[in-house]
Amino acid sequence: MRSSILPASTCIALFSAIPVISAEGKRGIAYNNPTWAAYFTKNSTQVTWAYNWAYTGPGLTSSLEFVPMLWGIASSNDVGNWQTAALAAKAVLGYNEPDLNTQANIIPSDAAGNWTTDMNPLAGKVSVGAPAVTNAGNGLLPYAGLGWLDSFFEGCTSCTVDFIPLHWYANDTADNFKAYLTEAHERFNKTIWVTEFMLQDSADNQIAFLKDVMPWMDQQSWIGRYAYFGAFEGMLVNGQGTGLSSIGEAYIA
Repeated sequence: MRSSILPASTCIALFSAIPVISAEGKRGIAYNNPTWAAYFTKNSTQVTWAYNWAYTGPGLTSSLEFVPMLWGIASSNDVGNWQTAALAAKAVLGYNEPDLNTQANIIPSDAAGNWTTDMNPLAGKVSVGAPAVTNAGNGLLPYAGLGWLDSFFEGCTSCTVDFIPLHWYANDTADNFKAYLTEAHERFNKTIWVTEFMLQDSADNQIAFLKDVMPWMDQQSWIGRYAYFGAFEGMLVNGQGTGLSSIGEAYIA
């Protein structure tokens, strides 16, 4: 959701010695304050990785693996810096919510046209995540949600993509959340990372939701990682910024 200042059978994945991503430790956080990020490792080892919508993570505790993101299409002056940072990681995330005009806002053809410069040089060196689409308008609009990814892959048959990051926000049931992830996996035949998800409901209902969906995601071999939204005041961090909220405590339990 936040910025820091992109049919799968047609996609030819380029593989070689991609760093191994552990099947354990799926839980992560989206953050912008490294002090708050450290709260998640103080009394628990459940959270193992983090990202901040940027490709550098200064100040992040060494207990968390940093995953760089290229939020939008790289400028010609920036692509070298991006790739240097990316090659120091095990995995990277692609364009952030290109299907929303308030976020990266990239049409699939433009994303496909730039992916070969921004991401393909990383093939076989790091695990590359596709552009992270939302569930907004999924199935209703041609350039939103999973339909955006359909168009992206159709326009980029040589794009390097190792996994699919997804975002999900709704006041909905755990079963429908699981169904959305399952649909995406079956549609693209790729590992799924849920890099933003949030039940838009009361704290008690969010905790109940997490207690339902986290064990399920941990059991699915095709779900690589997930990050509940987010490491911010009034969300996973308490309103004073001094520690975890009740939702945050449930997340690290």
